[in-house]
Amino acid sequence: MEAVGADTDADVINLQTPVDPDSRRVLFRSAAAVLANSSHEPFGLVGLEAMAVGGIACTGCSGEDYVVPGRNALVLQTDDPYEFVGLYGHLQDDPTQVSAMRRAGRATARAFSWEQVVRHNLLPRLALVRTNGSSGQQSSLPAPKPAAA
Repeated sequence: MEAVGADTDADVINLQTPVDPDSRRVLFRSAAAVLANSSHEPFGLVGLEAMAVGGIACTGCSGEDYVVPGRNALVLQTDDPYEFVGLYGHLQDDPTQVSAMRRAGRATARAFSWEQVVRHNLLPRLALVRTNGSSGQQSSLPAPKPAAA
């Protein structure tokens, strides 16, 4: 982190080595936006980490279930850099919206904390396994539908 000193006035920082959690939080919070756009890989935990510390996450359109465009993140639909520049510029024209997006992002991240994920996703499935395991049944989940021909 010495390379990213307090007096750095860089437009873009490209980190190519792992960053410890405390430094990551500082970077995500202080960055104007955290951009990790991919057309084939969901933004995942990085977006939620940025949101958790009040950063502005910018995701691609690859299926991030937790983003609401313009409410808690910037969401790109293309790989055109001008799309980001336009969305980011529009956001920066409204400081009230920037604050609202940071607040909404923190609330979103809280909803996807590990505690919440375990409570709402894992424990109900474990209860199904426990219930079905004691009765000798395979599963009470519906069988997948065959693909249409």
